[in-house]
Amino acid sequence: MPALAFDLAPMIGLVHRDQLAPLLGYSGANGAFSEFCIRLRITCVPGRRGWYDPQLVRKRLDEAQGLQAGLTAVSGAITNVERRRARRGAA
Repeated sequence: MPALAFDLAPMIGLVHRDQLAPLLGYSGANGAFSEFCIRLRITCVPGRRGWYDPQLVRKRLDEAQGLQAGLTAVSGAITNVERRRARRGAA
C-alpha cells in the first residue's frame, strides 16, 4: 500500500494563500483577497488553514463567469431573477 501513496502524491496539489493571491491579481493575501474568496465561496481545505484546492478554485471561477452549467442543467430553465442572483453572487 505505501507504493500507492507515492503514485498519488504528484496528483495531489494544494496552493498556499500566499501563492494563490498573486495568481488572482492581488498583491498578497490581504483583506481584499479574503473578501474575494468569501464572495466566490472559495474555501480552504478542511483542517489545512491557508491551503486551497486548485480544482475548487477553478470550479468557483468558472461558476462566477457563467462557464459551468450548475443549476441550469439540473432544473432546466431558470428565471431572470435567478440569473441575476447567480451573476451577482447572491444565490
